[in-house]
Amino acid sequence: MNVTLQRTTLLVCVLAGALALAVALVAARGAAAAPPEPVDDSFTVEGVCDFPVLLEATGKTKFIELPGGRFISVNPGFRVTATNEEEPTHQITYVITGAAHVKELQSGDLSVVFTGRNLLFDPSYGMLLTIGRFTQVIDPESGASTPPMGKGRVIDVCARLA
Repeated sequence: MNVTLQRTTLLVCVLAGALALAVALVAARGAAAAPPEPVDDSFTVEGVCDFPVLLEATGKTKFIELPGGRFISVNPGFRVTATNEEEPTHQITYVITGAAHVKELQSGDLSVVFTGRNLLFDPSYGMLLTIGRFTQVIDPESGASTPPMGKGRVIDVCARLA
């Protein structure tokens, strides 16, 4: 898998960014028969916490196309280490083996249902580890997303890294 596709795959697994999900919808076409692809990547996220966060991810990911223009992203053995770049000793590792179920709505927005353990972030709500079943609506044009709503546990990752 090339570096650009790895980054796209990583972003879909780690966050609910509209751009990443829109790109993933295109990337998912024809990928159902392939085994999960390894991911080993890192990038810095700014504007989500009060400090930049380095995310380092390893594991595997796979997009499975479903009928009706839907797809699911699964992430076996996926781990993310988040590091506060201003205080590098403030670091935490999460196993995020959850799934993202994506469906395009009639409005063109994306409905995403996250099940299991997922790391979600957006400037409007910060960085959260969700454990359970949570839903978001994402505008692929603007990147705006609703805060995750659902049942389960929510951990404020920014607070843990502060």
